[in-house]
Amino acid sequence: MQASLLARFAENIFWIGRYVERAENIARVLHINGTFSRDKPEGPDWGRVLEIYGDVDRFAETYEKPDAASVVNFYILDRNNPTSLVESLRSARENARAVRHLISTEMWTHLNILFGKVKALKARDIRMPNLSRLATALIIDCQTFEGITDGTFARGEAWCFYEIGRYLERGDQITRVLDVGFGRLADEAPGAVASVQWNVLLRSVSGYYAFRNRYPSGSQPDDIATFLLYDPEFPRSVALCVQRMTTRLRDLQARHVETQSADLEKARRTLEFSLETGPGTGLDPQKLHVFLDEIQVSLGSVSNAVQQGYFR
Repeated sequence: MQASLLARFAENIFWIGRYVERAENIARVLHINGTFSRDKPEGPDWGRVLEIYGDVDRFAETYEKPDAASVVNFYILDRNNPTSLVESLRSARENARAVRHLISTEMWTHLNILFGKVKALKARDIRMPNLSRLATALIIDCQTFEGITDGTFARGEAWCFYEIGRYLERGDQITRVLDVGFGRLADEAPGAVASVQWNVLLRSVSGYYAFRNRYPSGSQPDDIATFLLYDPEFPRSVALCVQRMTTRLRDLQARHVETQSADLEKARRTLEFSLETGPGTGLDPQKLHVFLDEIQVSLGSVSNAVQQGYFR
């Protein structure tokens, strides 16, 4: 690691990208599930959100049952949940504090404001009638930070680590959004209600118009899954996230030829192979879930290899 960017600073920047992206996408998942609760009288299965994030046991330590109020509180306000919005943004802010000399003033200022907003939320602010509005506002605030970063952060070594963290997290999170949406909607009978709900899923990842340009005639479940996984132009597709991450890894490798990691390259190639192999034909929720879980494991392996290769 060059003296210009110590390993601990690189790690701070990597995690800023991950935590802000995580906060935005958790807001997306809550928004999807909350929307389904309005469209279906029996309401959504809030326990499924816990399963997707692997939080069933942690949730059960504090809450009696996974109803709407408990799960929403767990993922927005619960300071004991390290993946909650308030904790993700607190962690992003603490990492930003450590690299104040490397990031822009605008990035630091907006992150402070955003964390302050979430920290000030009360239980009444996250009730179900308010959830859609709140989740949308949080998504926009996180996207604003992304825009500020894009416009003010110097394109050096630090930028590479920020981008790697952001796209690793985005790739992981889009698999979770797809999992929660596809698992719930794939069994819906074709019709107006199913079509509206598929549109909600696409809009929740800001992909509705991009999807319509690619598939103008309909909203088949397989087409939506293929779009979110493989579209080469949609900025949240898993394939594009992997491509952008790979580009930044190669930029770093060009700077640090002497510290290139065989483990990192192996993890990256395994991820690419899994994605190229795909979930197979005759897509159903279980088959897609298994495939998405494999992609999540591969993304985690790349993240671990980055940390071992550059931050240790």
